[in-house]
Formats: sequence, C-alpha cells, structure tokens
Amino acid sequence: MSATFSNLTPFAAAKVTNKVLAAKVDGDFTEVRPQMMYNYAKKGIIESNYDSRMDGEKVYFEGTAFKAWLDKYVQKVISGESTSRVDYDTLADQYM
Repeated sequence: MSATFSNLTPFAAAKVTNKVLAAKVDGDFTEVRPQMMYNYAKKGIIESNYDSRMDGEKVYFEGTAFKAWLDKYVQKVISGESTSRVDYDTLADQYM
C-alpha cells in the first residue's frame, strides 16, 4: 500500500518544510519562507494548480509532488548543498 499525501497551499508547505527540517537537521538551518514556496508554484518547480486555477482560487501543491521535492530538499540541506542565506563576509573575502 503506497502512502497518499494531501494537497497543500504554499504557506502550509513552508510550515511543513520547516517542521521536517527541525526534526531531521542537526544544527541551524535557514527557514523556508512562504514567499519562496509561492515562487516555486509560479515557476512550476513543484507541481501545482498555479496556472490552471480560477480567479480567487487558492494555489495548491500536488501532495505527492511536494513530498518528492521535500525529500530532495531535506537531503540537500543535510548534506550542506542547499542554503538560501548568503554569507556576505565570505563572499566579500573573495573580492579583497
């Protein structure tokens, strides 16, 4: 029997992502903001109804597509491949 995942709004997706990161990542991580998730819906990074929805209808990520993205994202954070925060001190050192 395979798991089924509920469709969720980008706001809910950000909250879920942060809770999963808090449970699985040792140490600090940059929290995912809802704006990032809405951008992912708009760009089609995670399958959603963004382009097909009617005026006034909420944006929803398809549950299984979100789960696949979440698993990959968490792995990238754990391995240190993904961060949305730029270390400007380190970046500035490259130009000195």
